[in-house]
Amino acid sequence: MHFGNEPAFRLYFIVVPLLAYLYWRVYKIVRNTSVFFDKKTGAKMLYAVSPVMIAAKYALLFLSFVLIITALARPWGKPIKSEVELSGIDIMVAVDVSSSMAAGDLKPSRMEVIKQGLKDFTASLAGDRIGMMTFAGTNFVQCPLTNDYDAYDLITDSLYPGMLFKDGTALGEAIKASIERMVEKAGKSKIMVLITDGESNMGMAPIEAAKAAKEQDIRIYTIGVGTEQGGKIPEGTDMFGRVYYKTYEGAEVVTKLDDRELREIAGLTGGKYYRVTDLNAFKSIKDDIRYMEENKNKKEEIKHEENYTLWLLWGIIFFVISQALPARKLTDYKVPFIKGK
Repeated sequence: MHFGNEPAFRLYFIVVPLLAYLYWRVYKIVRNTSVFFDKKTGAKMLYAVSPVMIAAKYALLFLSFVLIITALARPWGKPIKSEVELSGIDIMVAVDVSSSMAAGDLKPSRMEVIKQGLKDFTASLAGDRIGMMTFAGTNFVQCPLTNDYDAYDLITDSLYPGMLFKDGTALGEAIKASIERMVEKAGKSKIMVLITDGESNMGMAPIEAAKAAKEQDIRIYTIGVGTEQGGKIPEGTDMFGRVYYKTYEGAEVVTKLDDRELREIAGLTGGKYYRVTDLNAFKSIKDDIRYMEENKNKKEEIKHEENYTLWLLWGIIFFVISQALPARKLTDYKVPFIKGK
């Protein structure tokens, strides 16, 4: 038998010791009565008490708890198969997590603005699959294509600048890896959202990667993060709590948005370029892509019949009986208002 809520069985660790303790208490009371009083007095005190009835009460009480706990565990019946049709677009989001994304030219930082924007973006999706590729000097599939937006938001919350072992910005390699992932896993309607400050400094040329995306009919929407004035990259705080910044040859590094290639990538693939000065860029992307041809995906779901009702019903019945049963001998009971001969 399979159950939908197996952790409910942990209640046995509470119920069984409790019932054992109560049974032990009754046993001690009966035993102490026979020890502290002589046989005649003890017999008179316990004359009307029936050990059989007490045992029956506790047996029924224990059985009722077993049945109720089993009902709480939700015993399943036969499986029921059903198909759910999902329609939407496959979206791969490539997020720059290099150290430059910690710059504070966007408040509180470039990365925090992007994380909030991504969560607002997923909140607007319905039926679309979304995945995530993080990149810096290397790239990593942070989340495969999924309809589980809650899980995706948890992954988004975990992003931070410098999270990959190799720093830098290999923009072309990130595009190439995203293309390969989408060709392998995505449906007909697929797009890529590329989020970066645009400072590609290693690996494959981004334009060459964009041409490969065009050949696979993948549109790339690019999002430039940062300002033209740029911002310094924080590296930590000193013993007095003051922030110190990344330096190069004795001077503090200032990272600026370089969107020249981002505009070219978007134009080449039929997408659009957006610049993040606020969170509206993500809303605009969703508005632009909602008219694209949708994929039709069928997802098989298996549910089970819920068979807890009878277990719960019999558990309640046995509980009521256990409370109604007297501890006295049944031969000592007289029906009210009826005189015996």
